[in-house]
Amino acid sequence: MNPFRQGMKTMMSAVLPRERWLTRGPDTATGIALTFDDGPHPEYTPRLLDELQKFQIRATFFVVGEAVERFPRLAKRIIAEGHTLGGHTYTHSEPTETSARKLMDEVRRSLDLIEDLTLQRLSLFRPPKGKLSLAKTIGMWKLQQTIVLWNCDPRDYRADAVQGIQPWVQDYRPERGDIVLLHDTHPHCIAAIEPIVQRVADQGLGDFQTIDQWLSLNKRIARSESDELLLETSSVGAVHDAK
Repeated sequence: MNPFRQGMKTMMSAVLPRERWLTRGPDTATGIALTFDDGPHPEYTPRLLDELQKFQIRATFFVVGEAVERFPRLAKRIIAEGHTLGGHTYTHSEPTETSARKLMDEVRRSLDLIEDLTLQRLSLFRPPKGKLSLAKTIGMWKLQQTIVLWNCDPRDYRADAVQGIQPWVQDYRPERGDIVLLHDTHPHCIAAIEPIVQRVADQGLGDFQTIDQWLSLNKRIARSESDELLLETSSVGAVHDAK
């Protein structure tokens, strides 16, 4: 990734609330998040789901509306097995050739399609190739979408056909809050699940978590802190009144 773009994303992550923009998990995260883009795929997604179920992992799938329309049963299976769905546009068009208006139209189309199919209104969005302009970012916020990027990229879409992403997995040192970018339109992520599980265990991290679990945790913490502040304020007021 371009160093300037990476720096800008890091800066935005530091100043924006996590319900708006996410490149890694919160400080309270105890594990990592596996995320899968571009599916569902008729061959690889079922195999991946079997592998995730084997290790009792919950993941986040950023699905393409067009693929969901073709393989609706897979989208339903993803939800039924406890995973989280996020949006990844309707056609996964090239970002440099997609205007803000077209992006919003695609996202609306996907949101409506998936809501009709699953009765869920998606609130997580990952832009194709992680590219967004200011206008597109504001457009996604208007649609009440949390933009979810990543901080770990094995580049499985470029992986060697024989080795897959095993060299990356061997060097990977998981940290709490990592968001790992993978694609269930390629077979490499399937073979990588078991060694990633082992790497996470070696580092003594907690369970794999979904993006919405992290966001829900943040909201609970924010509410708790707000309640504590209200209680402190009330106590100060009561003491003042007593005087």
